[in-house]
Amino acid sequence: KKFKKKSIFVSIVAGKKISFFAKFLPLQNQFIRIMPNMPALINQGMSCLIANKNVSKINKNKVDSLFSKVGKTMWLKNEIEINKVTAISGSGPGYIFLLIDAFEKAALQLGLGKNVTKKLVYQTFYGSINLLFSEKETAESLANKIAIKGGTTEAGLNQFKNNKILHNTFKKAVKAAYIRANKLGK
Repeated sequence: KKFKKKSIFVSIVAGKKISFFAKFLPLQNQFIRIMPNMPALINQGMSCLIANKNVSKINKNKVDSLFSKVGKTMWLKNEIEINKVTAISGSGPGYIFLLIDAFEKAALQLGLGKNVTKKLVYQTFYGSINLLFSEKETAESLANKIAIKGGTTEAGLNQFKNNKILHNTFKKAVKAAYIRANKLGK
């Protein structure tokens, strides 16, 4: 089929490079590769975009405007970065949901009811991320600030910090997602 010269092609397929699609499109095609994430369903997404050299500034702005309606956008400098952001913001909601699930199960094990647990855990995550956005401090700094010496938070955080369990697990998870994104592109 013949496409108009002003046609722009957009892909949200994980791992597939612009060069993969170029084989099926006319020469000098305008192509943007995008990695949105699941929170776009509620207009709180993070979409990372990369365009080939043929995309006009007008079309970049149009696509940016479209994806801005479902959250934040970030333009990447090169296509290599898209598999990295896929491992963070694309897969990230899955990691967060798993973390929330673990927190809920720990609360239930303490004997809290399902409704109480859900309200406590969800509001704790929601309030914490909003506090992080409102402060000029890092997440690590805020964690240390709440962990008063000899207190309950310090006791809990030490379980994660002593063996770097949480940090090492996240590093492994992100690396596995990044490796998979690279394999999908081959």
